[in-house]
Amino acid sequence: MPPDAARSGPDPRGLRLGPFWLAPGVSRANGLVLLYTSFSTIGLVTWVNFANPYVFALLGVPPDRQGQLASLLVLLQEAVQIVLGGLIGALSDRHGRRVVLVGGLVLMAAGYAVYPLAGSELQLVLLRAFYSVGMTAATVMVSASLAEYTQEGTRGRWMGTAGVCNGLGVVLTAVLLSRLPQFLAGRGFSQAEALTVSFWIFAGYLLLLAGLARTGLVARSVRPAGPQASLLRQTLHGLTIARASPRIALAYATAFASRGDLVILTTFMSLWLVQAGLAEGLTPAEATGRAGRVFGLAQGMALVWSFAMGFILDRVTRLAGIVIAFSLACAGYLALGQVDDPLGSAMLPAAMLAGIGEASAVVAAGVFIGQEAPAVTRGVVLGTFGVAGSVGMVVLSGLGGQVFDRFGGGTPFLLMGVVNGGVALLALRLWRSHAAGRRGPSSPGQGGCNTL
Repeated sequence: MPPDAARSGPDPRGLRLGPFWLAPGVSRANGLVLLYTSFSTIGLVTWVNFANPYVFALLGVPPDRQGQLASLLVLLQEAVQIVLGGLIGALSDRHGRRVVLVGGLVLMAAGYAVYPLAGSELQLVLLRAFYSVGMTAATVMVSASLAEYTQEGTRGRWMGTAGVCNGLGVVLTAVLLSRLPQFLAGRGFSQAEALTVSFWIFAGYLLLLAGLARTGLVARSVRPAGPQASLLRQTLHGLTIARASPRIALAYATAFASRGDLVILTTFMSLWLVQAGLAEGLTPAEATGRAGRVFGLAQGMALVWSFAMGFILDRVTRLAGIVIAFSLACAGYLALGQVDDPLGSAMLPAAMLAGIGEASAVVAAGVFIGQEAPAVTRGVVLGTFGVAGSVGMVVLSGLGGQVFDRFGGGTPFLLMGVVNGGVALLALRLWRSHAAGRRGPSSPGQGGCNTL
């Protein structure tokens, strides 16, 4: 059934930007600047991890310690988001999204400027923690702003497009930006200078991006009437609201699973393929290239499918959308986990289906929390949503590593198939309970609407 918002028509106070109806008070320029900010921010967040091997080599970190250090830095970054996500959201509910986003981008720029100057592993860890504060502020505010800039009838298409922008940012980083140090080294810079100058170029770009956000985004926040609760109570509201609202609790579950999907696919697909390639006699370079092609196929499919999933979500009820999306994710990861030979022909369609499932879960989770988060506490709820995703990443990557080592390369994907299937079942149960309530004596014969 088409969503009620689409049937009743868009709010005429809002403007149209291509296929999207923007929220009242949001200009076309605001919408374009936000999509560009999302594209740039995610790309630069990714670049830090791409640069880590280069940083480790210059620091003289032994190869047998580099994997541990890389894991520590990622876990530290997620820990900062777990600790600060709700607080940053609460601050934005008081002072506006734009000011917190701009502050986050400036802190990211400062982190980029000093990150390559680390003289030891301890300094690198401390600088990564500093950078992660800005990264958390920027990414949480981009998510909150995306939720506010669109009307309900085109939310699915809007979030699908945002997902494509994020994916393009990651692809640009992998294909072009990761080569900047090599390019500079070929122009006469030393290895250390090439890395440092690359970071400083991106630090300058982040400052320009902060200036663009400052002038190009809406400066507003929805403040409740009357006296405000303390900042601590506002922060805790992101957790307590889940007790009273099963729909918010479900939204947090979608964040937990969808972020787990991302980390499991990016971490264990390449590891599985490289190990299988080495066992078949391929060189490390050949095995890595094979893994890159298969992973690129999965991510390319995810990029294309994000658009399609957005259109689907605008044509079904929200809970139905969660059921569809996480059922696709369940099917994709179960199919990938049951591949016997990762180097065989069955791997390619399974990787494509997993990419479809990954995109479906990420886009549907963003659409659902965008609708469900109350306007006056949207920042803190979106921050807690991000915290749930970080917890999912940490917990599921840890479990995935355990089952990978103990039971084989396909088992982390079987694990995610079960997790995504569980979210689909929770959504189905909630959907049916809502539908049964709406078919009660007070409203006989009525179907669901987009808010189900």
